Amino acid sequence: MDLTIQQGDLVFAVGRALGSVQQKTTQPLLSCVLLEADKSGLRVTGTDLDVTTSVLVPCTVKVPGRAAVLAKHFHEVIRKMPKGGLTLAVSNNQCEVRYGDGKGWSRFPVQIADEFPRVPELKGDLRVMLEGDALARLIERSAYASSEEPARPQLNGVFVHGNDKHVAFVATDGHRLARTARKGSFGDLSKDGVIVPAKVLASVAKFATEATSPVEIRVADGKNHIGFATQVGEYHVQVYARLIEGPYPNYEQVIPKDNPRELQMSRQDLIEAVDIVASHADSNTMQIRFSLRGEKFAVSSATADFGAGEQAVEADYKGEDMEIGYNAKYLLQILRSIPTERVSFRLKTALSAGVVEPVGALQQADEEMLCLIMPLRLPDAVG
Repeated sequence: MDLTIQQGDLVFAVGRALGSVQQKTTQPLLSCVLLEADKSGLRVTGTDLDVTTSVLVPCTVKVPGRAAVLAKHFHEVIRKMPKGGLTLAVSNNQCEVRYGDGKGWSRFPVQIADEFPRVPELKGDLRVMLEGDALARLIERSAYASSEEPARPQLNGVFVHGNDKHVAFVATDGHRLARTARKGSFGDLSKDGVIVPAKVLASVAKFATEATSPVEIRVADGKNHIGFATQVGEYHVQVYARLIEGPYPNYEQVIPKDNPRELQMSRQDLIEAVDIVASHADSNTMQIRFSLRGEKFAVSSATADFGAGEQAVEADYKGEDMEIGYNAKYLLQILRSIPTERVSFRLKTALSAGVVEPVGALQQADEEMLCLIMPLRLPDAVG
């Protein structure tokens, strides 16, 4: 293999592929990225067998070829090289990169490329096309609510489903739920949907925000793999992943329809109050208290180890007096995912799920979102 390439192009490709590389593994090749040069350019691929990222960048190829190099080390070195043209050549089990018009060079040992895991081919008919910025928003507004517990693997992912009128992204860990949707016809999704690992969507969101073309989402016929592909300028980026086997819980059953008490306030004011008061909360439960008394609303917390704090928040409340406990971490994640200036809580009792929604229309009129949070029991709460 012998080629010339711009330093920025090589760093971009290796950096994106690195996101799918295992840093600690008993299989040495899974710590590598695969470099493949042919007439189409240089393709850089990283995989942990569950998630594969492949990036095609432009270069001038003199001699095509394939080589696997240690991903993290290779990336750390090439990103320190000066901007401009690089030459990359492989011979005698070494990959040599020359930079600065011959001023310097680095050599890296290579491994047998033929043993590198094969990149999946998706031939499924199920396709969805989404604008990159819209896809990134749908991920940002849902994936944070997924679970990290291995006991219920279906909850480790985001349930993506839809019909000819909308596409929806849903995540829950049993303590909170986030649902966001975009109206329109985007392809062949059904209400059965697919469950995409949250860690995969975190990688997808990074390049979706940079996408200069719509993101194509393709699901394999057996619904065991999913692929995302788009252009980022001159770069072609693809992410493949194993899907989580379903079925996903019927989340619509847990969204309350009859919460009569409504609380509205400035989102930023509430974030400030929760963030400060949570400093006094128990480090395990992160429990804070909402106190709703007539026209007064306050957020408070008290523990023997960390003291106590309370902050009043200007709010509009319709309903009887009540006190309700929440996990501050979960509440802040919800509040930070909502883009509007004001938020609304629809409540029923101190022990039932509360619905959190934006007040007013979102900037994107064809999008909507809803969040749900379960309360923490307060021994003296009035429900």
